[in-house]
Formats: sequence, C-alpha cells, structure tokens
Amino acid sequence: MQDPLIAELTYREAVAARERVRAVRRAITLPLRLLAAVDLGGAVVVLVIGRFHLLSYFAPAFLTVLVVSAWWYHRYATTHGLLLPARPWVLVLTASLVAGASMSRLGVGLDEAWISDFGPCLAFAVGTALTAAWLQSRRLALTAVAMVSVTAVVSLAADGDLAVALQLAAYGALLLNASADHTADPSEQKDAV
Repeated sequence: MQDPLIAELTYREAVAARERVRAVRRAITLPLRLLAAVDLGGAVVVLVIGRFHLLSYFAPAFLTVLVVSAWWYHRYATTHGLLLPARPWVLVLTASLVAGASMSRLGVGLDEAWISDFGPCLAFAVGTALTAAWLQSRRLALTAVAMVSVTAVVSLAADGDLAVALQLAAYGALLLNASADHTADPSEQKDAV
C-alpha cells in the first residue's frame, strides 16, 4: 500500500512538469511567430532582390526577432515565473545565418546552383532542429523534419529564386503551425478568442 502523502506529491510533481511544458510552449509562441513572419517576408524578398542578397534582409530581421524575443522572455518571466534564456536563440540564429550564407557562397564558388538553392534553407532547418533539442519540443522537431521534406519536394519542382521563395513560404507556414498552442484546454482557447 502506498503512502497517500507520497502519492499526492508524485501527482503534484507530474502536474507541475506538465504545466512547465505548457509554459515553455507559451513562452516560445511569440519568437516562433516572428520567425514565421520573417520567413514569409523572405519568400517575397527573394523574388525582389534575389537569393544571393538575402543576408541583407535576414540579418536585421533576425536581430529584430532576438531583441523582441529577449523582451518577451523578460516580460513572460515576470508574469509567469519562467525565464528562458535568450543566449541559445542568439547562438542558433547566428549559426543559421552564417551557415546559410556560407552554403550560398559555397554554391557560387563551386558553380553548383543546387547548393545555393537548397543549402541555406537546410541550414535553417538544422537551426530549427537544434532549437527543438534545446527546448525538448517534439512539435518543433517534427517541424524541422517537415522542413527537410519540403526542401526535397521543392528540389524536384523548382530552382533558383523560385525554389528559395517556395521553401521560405513553406518554412514560415510550418513555424506558424508549430507556434500554435494545440495543447490548451478548450476553455482556455475560448477565452483567448
């Protein structure tokens, strides 16, 4: 027979762990939505300025995401008591930018257009996977897998600026879906509307 006090403590620990997971999901909602907006905007920008000049769009856009995310995390921590550090976001976004730009330049240097078309977007997918590992988010990990799948499909259908635009649009939609709180209680969703 189990002690009722131990059973109650175990139950409360399980509830607290579930609430922490939900709190992390709510905390990352804004940064993911901002990244989705950046990707959707990037889909338009690539058609205007071309895939070889996207760093001039993504660098300030990612900086804006980082500043707003840091503000959001601070605000969320003061109201909900859960502080997520901004440093991992900085490292992942910086690495994604550097890797994406490097893949683009590598494609130009090797005169292999497919590297320039698909390498930078795959770097963003890897950044999403790293973020999923940091947050221990299954949904974000599945989003990263879907990003790679989108890149594979787009590689069969398009190339050049159009391929990059299609990938960015799909990545934006996937991140927007990943940011949705599918775990909320129906009563919470009614209150949010």
